[in-house]
This record gives sequence, C-alpha cells and structure tokens, in this order.
Amino acid sequence: MCLSNAYETANGIDKLICERVTSVEVEGNTVKLTNLFGAQTVVPGIIKSIDLNNNIIRIQPQ
Repeated sequence: MCLSNAYETANGIDKLICERVTSVEVEGNTVKLTNLFGAQTVVPGIIKSIDLNNNIIRIQPQ
C-alpha cells in the first residue's frame, strides 16, 4: 500500500502537515486529510498538486 504525505507549500518551501494520508476531501477553501489511523487534519487552502509517483500532496495555504 502506497500512502502519501501532505505538505503545505508556501514560498517554495514544503512543510509536512500529515503523514500516511489515506483520504483527501475538499470542502470549499479547506482540505481535510485523514491518515492511516483515522486522525483528521483540516487545512485552509487549495490543492496545488498531487504527485502519485512520489506520494506527495501539496496544499497552497489561503
């Protein structure tokens, strides 16, 4: 199973915000991430990119 890590990307710098992401939901201007253990992280922003080869989700803060 390949799980992704989510990063908040600002000014070209990636900051890790959630590891082992299993689910991503976009709700308006927020992104809700759920990890392998069911913990949820809600981040204000938009999805900038998803790289499935490298398992990286980048979120641009709003």
